[in-house]
Amino acid sequence: MMFQKGFLLPIGKLISFLALDVLFSLSANLSFFSLYSNEKIRPTLFFFYLSSVWALYLADHLWDAFREKEPLSERAAFYLQKRLVIVSLFGFSSLVSLITGLSFEFVFLWNHLPVLLSFVLFLVLTVTKRSPVPKEILVAGFYTWGLLLPFPLFGGFDPMVCIFFLHVFANVLLTYNTDREFDQSQGTFTLIQFGKPKTIQMAVLCLWGLGISFLLCIGIFQNHSGEFLLGMGLTYLWLGVCSLQREKGYGFKSLCELSYLPMFLPQIFFFFSLLP
Repeated sequence: MMFQKGFLLPIGKLISFLALDVLFSLSANLSFFSLYSNEKIRPTLFFFYLSSVWALYLADHLWDAFREKEPLSERAAFYLQKRLVIVSLFGFSSLVSLITGLSFEFVFLWNHLPVLLSFVLFLVLTVTKRSPVPKEILVAGFYTWGLLLPFPLFGGFDPMVCIFFLHVFANVLLTYNTDREFDQSQGTFTLIQFGKPKTIQMAVLCLWGLGISFLLCIGIFQNHSGEFLLGMGLTYLWLGVCSLQREKGYGFKSLCELSYLPMFLPQIFFFFSLLP
């Protein structure tokens, strides 16, 4: 569903421009894997994740806006016109991240210091255009890795982690395919530069099909609860619909980002199962 004309248009654009859709999806991801791993996530850690990711996205979008050349995209124009508001939101989210991280989640951060340092290293390398790894792989890899740190899912191979990563990777390729001209103009090392738009589209469909196949296999041959299979299955179905959209833009990006919303389903089923 793209942004339609009328009063929903400015709301949809605001959600996309301010990366609020990312926060909705991140919440869905954390909710899903918290219940899947039977590991409750602390409220302070939850707010640390949300504030940190929001600060990163706001900073990234503002940096992109300053690097864009005329004619400016709609998002870039919004960020430059409202830069005082954006900087204030960035400062607020960064402050929340620092307070929750250092005051309440210092042990968690210390225990995962190598991950944090490697993320900072590759962030610097990407910004300085010296990264040896394509941007899409870094984004998909660190997002999946970072998201799952609070949950004991890396002790052994868990196919649901692989299925989730394939979705994230396909989603990143699909959305970054719309930014190919900007990334090329900035000299960013991406996978997109090695293929035409239709080639990338086919790669997305291959990843999508592989993920669906794995999901069907664990549904048939392994004992997984139906609500987790349904939540992940609808997430893949949503992304499949996105891949068929012809219209590209911020509405398309939000549609792709919000494809993770069905991952709330297991928590919803769990909530209603507790009702008398």
